[in-house]
Amino acid sequence: MNPASLWRAEIAERVGKFYAGNPHVAAVILGGSTARGHADRCSDVELGVFWHQAPSLGERQDVVSKANADLIYLYDYDESESVWSDDFMIGRDTSGQPRTGLLVEVCHYTAAYMAQTLQHVLHEYSTRELSHNLIAGVVDARPLSGVDLVKGWQSQAAAYPRELSLTVVRNHAVIDHFWRWRMFLDRGENLPLLYQSFTQVHHKILHMLLGLNHVYYFGFKWLEVVDSRLAIKPLDLLPRIRQAYTLPPEQGAAQVIRLLDETFDLIEAHLPEVDVKRLREIFHYQRPIWDASPLA
Repeated sequence: MNPASLWRAEIAERVGKFYAGNPHVAAVILGGSTARGHADRCSDVELGVFWHQAPSLGERQDVVSKANADLIYLYDYDESESVWSDDFMIGRDTSGQPRTGLLVEVCHYTAAYMAQTLQHVLHEYSTRELSHNLIAGVVDARPLSGVDLVKGWQSQAAAYPRELSLTVVRNHAVIDHFWRWRMFLDRGENLPLLYQSFTQVHHKILHMLLGLNHVYYFGFKWLEVVDSRLAIKPLDLLPRIRQAYTLPPEQGAAQVIRLLDETFDLIEAHLPEVDVKRLREIFHYQRPIWDASPLA
């Protein structure tokens, strides 16, 4: 752990003990960049709390009070994500004013939901990003309580199935309308949309490479960390992604195209079940451009 991670982890352990003292809590984990050991000055602290039953508002509020934290908000249950979320701040800056400390983000799940998520991803091959992100958080987690339970989940997640790899790659491999980058350039140099089209392809490439390398999606905030986990990838992946935004648009687009084609080459080599020829046809399609009527 780097220094920024160490002192954040100490705060997490202090707060985690308050959750762990509740008999309704099955496990508490430290996640995110702090758990991975590369936090920086912009990093908050991310905690995951897994319950035997749905947590009450009072149980969640009780920890905020015991931690002597400044509460930001206790969010209602989000049915779409099966999560309760809390935001509060620990400590204060030199002004001494409330809500000026370190942000702590807590996600509450039931242990049953975690088991269900593993089932959906590992056996039903779900590509839902939220599910993959939850599993990635557990895989990288530093358990603060319920160590055996968390290690059991980590052991299950370690068996990333080939079928899941195929499904993830196929889910992100159909990339069309990239020809629009030229249209955005011609229409008054609409650079926001032009570079957005670059980013969309880059994200697709990264998703496919994660699937190809049996790595669960954990967000793209830390590209260096993503790149470090990819054993199978195009040469100089990260520098080439960055260059696409600094080169002139035409050269940047050519860089994006080469990078995707090399990614397709890797998929063809490692997952021959994927119809890469068809994927190339879709991506490289160029819509006709007309300066005069085709019926002239």
